[in-house]
Amino acid sequence: MKKILAMLSVVLVLASCSNDIDTSVEMASNEGAVRLGVAMQSDVNADQATTIKIYKVAGKELNLVRRYDSINDVPEYLSLLNGEYVAKVQVGEKSIVSFDTKYYIGEQSFTIESGVVTPVIVDCKLQSTIVKVNYDASVAEKLNDGYFTTVAVADNYDEQAIATGDVHSLRFEETKEGYFILPAEHTSLFWHFEGTHPVEGDIIKEAVIENVKPSAKYTITLKYSKDAPGNLVLEATVDESIEEIDDTLIFSPDPTVMGDGFNEKEQQLSINVRSYNVASLANIDMMTISLAGEDYDLLADTVAGVNVVRNDDMNYKVTISEEFFEVVAGGQYNVTFHVEDVDGGKLNKDISYNVQGVMPMANEDCNLWFGTATFTANVVNSAATSVKVAYTSDGASWNEVEATKGANGLYTATVTGITIDSNYTYKLVVEGADSGKALSIATASGAQMPNSDMERWHTASWVLPYAQGDAPFWLTGNEGGNMVGAVLTQSSKDVRPGSTGQYSAYLKSQFASMMGIGKFAAGNLFTGTFMLSGMDGIVTFGRDFEFTAKPQSFSFWLKNNEGTINQGSHASGTDIYTIMVIITDGTTYSVNTKDESTFLKVNELDTVPGVIAYGYISGSDSRTEWTEETINLTYREDMKNAKPKKIVVSFTPSGYGDYFCGSTDSWMYVDDMKFNY
Repeated sequence: MKKILAMLSVVLVLASCSNDIDTSVEMASNEGAVRLGVAMQSDVNADQATTIKIYKVAGKELNLVRRYDSINDVPEYLSLLNGEYVAKVQVGEKSIVSFDTKYYIGEQSFTIESGVVTPVIVDCKLQSTIVKVNYDASVAEKLNDGYFTTVAVADNYDEQAIATGDVHSLRFEETKEGYFILPAEHTSLFWHFEGTHPVEGDIIKEAVIENVKPSAKYTITLKYSKDAPGNLVLEATVDESIEEIDDTLIFSPDPTVMGDGFNEKEQQLSINVRSYNVASLANIDMMTISLAGEDYDLLADTVAGVNVVRNDDMNYKVTISEEFFEVVAGGQYNVTFHVEDVDGGKLNKDISYNVQGVMPMANEDCNLWFGTATFTANVVNSAATSVKVAYTSDGASWNEVEATKGANGLYTATVTGITIDSNYTYKLVVEGADSGKALSIATASGAQMPNSDMERWHTASWVLPYAQGDAPFWLTGNEGGNMVGAVLTQSSKDVRPGSTGQYSAYLKSQFASMMGIGKFAAGNLFTGTFMLSGMDGIVTFGRDFEFTAKPQSFSFWLKNNEGTINQGSHASGTDIYTIMVIITDGTTYSVNTKDESTFLKVNELDTVPGVIAYGYISGSDSRTEWTEETINLTYREDMKNAKPKKIVVSFTPSGYGDYFCGSTDSWMYVDDMKFNY
């Protein structure tokens, strides 16, 4: 026997005598307030098919004063004049036959009197007749597929009338329940079974159920078994004991949560202590609150910042203080009450809160290039005269900075000196006292260039310093050398001591010619692009690069040889290597070997447009062993507010290569580059 409980509260309250009434409800002196609420505890979805009607009794007449076709449409408070009323409730659709819905009706008279709270309980009784067709496992085992039982609102089986719909019926092809509401002129149900045995052929069983009653259950059991002589027969039994179904939908008041002396529908401030009266018409057996996805059991646990006082099993006072909100950052939240009582009453109620405290930092709030961080705090104390944000990187010494008020109670404070790879904790300080939860942020590491360890290479039409499928970052002049079969730069397994990789970059200057026609080409490795223009090359220096912070220097491992210049006439003596680093505001620099006016001169980088920072080394000394070198970066004062967008790095063992001048004996190995922050 199944007990279905649905809770619909109709609580009549007068403003003149009750503290629980919402102060925003306006009532005349001769009116009361009706409160309706619903919480289902069954598979019946009253919200889908529910009609609630409230009638005013006038002598022998009933005058409809309110009608609702969905529980969701019923207002929380409804004003009614004093007097006699009848509440009528209908749940489900009044269908003659249905597999899906049962039908309930109920009504209850009540009186509204000034100064009296009148709870109204409406018992909605089941009106449907339940018929269950129960197939024993032996039916599916012995009979072919396709057997069925038809239950019709009729005194006999009329297949044609059933097919046309002139007779209402349900077809049962598996064990299940069906629901019937017999019209006044019908008192019988007729059931008809058909199936096919693989040997005995068609089997038909049928019978009539007379004097059918509502709110009763009839079970038709079909079973295949042996009779006395040993033949297989189909047995059909009908339980007509008329089991009375206690399937009542009980409509009664739900629990309530009301502000004690304030309107809980308005947004509350976390800094204010608030008390809530929690009440029900039955013993409360569950009471929780939730905040930011965390649930707290108020009946079983002690919750920081929450005090629970039990008046009796049906009435509690819950007081929430600022301490409760120290588990969340500043911002907007709902505190959700969930209350259940032993009669099945349920309530979920959201209380909106504006919580004071610092707020989580977004990526754009921390600019490590400039070493700044901007903290944001939500301040709900409108009378505050001192608002600061305190922060620490070691947990011991705190730095405080004044916060500036913006819109909607938000304050901001910007600090300097923020560094990479650091953990910072920050909190709000209002009127000299900590307020809200302290939050933390871990700053990013300094960014490094892709393939800075020179481990990724592949060969297409020429050797390329990036793996197949990678976005190009490093490039060489190998495209030009490929025309005459020269490889200027390639990978090498000669790596610096202690390297975790297998490869380095090998740059070799050489005279590239075909049939006696050619030019000197310097070995090179750079960030940028390269293209041919006849026998000349055009290098565009600069690749997009997102700096997370401001590097102070650039380190790399180097091994090189500087030969005696034997190509070109621009210079003589020993060849020179040149290695330069440039950080730009997005500017790129195109160098065309046939146009000297485009050449980048390292000693003029302090005036070249777009250069934010630069550094270089150049010389004629050779290194027979791997050596780690560092280039310090100089930041231009006139570009101190510029944001970096591109990086230029260039290596060559022949610094006069733009002039097709250098030594064919010059070479360079490069490995394991990094920015130092």
